Amino acid sequence: MSPNGKTAYAVSPGGFRGPGTVTPINTSSNAAGRPITVGMRPFAMAITTNGRTAYVVNALSRTVTPFQTATGKTGKAIKVGLDPEGILITPDGRTAYVANLNSVTPIRLATRTPGRKIEIEGFPPTILELVFS
Repeated sequence: MSPNGKTAYAVSPGGFRGPGTVTPINTSSNAAGRPITVGMRPFAMAITTNGRTAYVVNALSRTVTPFQTATGKTGKAIKVGLDPEGILITPDGRTAYVANLNSVTPIRLATRTPGRKIEIEGFPPTILELVFS
């Protein structure tokens, strides 16, 4: 959901051979917008606090695809770890944290560069486990 509540986003995983999409939905009219093509098997997304940019986690691509919410224009995919399944953006909007299998990848959003993976044990942490305290 966009921060202003005007747009909801539906992530569609696509198939195992083609990219998935994110479809914006106008919450006033319930009309679907043009689907935005992202990576392979998108799983989750997060939107910056200003609502301008969304980041989509693509499990099979092992990437995060950024896109401009106003235009749907995508940016260069950001490489993360194995089987990413979750993403959160810090309250100050500077960093995204991506939950991968056995690791978490921080991404500096100003430059869209991944930091060094933080190794963890077990399965990917859920979004609830990545809540900032």
